[in-house]
Amino acid sequence: MSEHLYTFINPSNPKHLERIDQVLQNHGVVALPMGTSWAFCCNYMSKKGIDKLRKLNPNHPDDRPFSLICNEISMISQVGSVGNQNYRTLNKIFPGPFTAILSSNRQLSKRLGEKRQTVGVRIPNEPLTLDIITHHGEPLVATSVPMDDDGQMMTMGYQVFEEHGHAVDMVVDLGDDLPGVETTVLDLTGDEIVVIREGSGALGIL
Repeated sequence: MSEHLYTFINPSNPKHLERIDQVLQNHGVVALPMGTSWAFCCNYMSKKGIDKLRKLNPNHPDDRPFSLICNEISMISQVGSVGNQNYRTLNKIFPGPFTAILSSNRQLSKRLGEKRQTVGVRIPNEPLTLDIITHHGEPLVATSVPMDDDGQMMTMGYQVFEEHGHAVDMVVDLGDDLPGVETTVLDLTGDEIVVIREGSGALGIL
């Protein structure tokens, strides 16, 4: 049975962090706030969890891997190529409303047992989600919660629970209203920064 977990931050509740981590460790899917919008997340090593994500967001292209949510740049370096130039860019945009596309590293492909040329990464400006990842100790795989029947992003946790509670294991909710906007997507795989999508992340900081 799905759980709608209302929690708090400053500080995050240790017992709640443990309950959330148990769900993630057991191949569960958790809906989390990402600062800009809601996302479904699971353990990045869980094939069962990733299969659930695909069913929850069937519009996600099959040939495009889900993004990985990290808590700091050192965790990003475990899955993507972070040289000096990329580090400077990542340090400017994270945590924040950006998604960065990096060349994946061998460690990621080895752990996942698949060949992956690139990886999308995020460090959201959402203290609760960062605490969850820190407690979990590994990146989370994430996909955006689909828009509602009116073509609008869901902004409240109760909306996510009412619409998807039957299919997820937990909705973690601070009770806040999120903006419901997309991230700015930057391709950092080449010598120059390429803007793939302009979203809520301001390009002026680059």
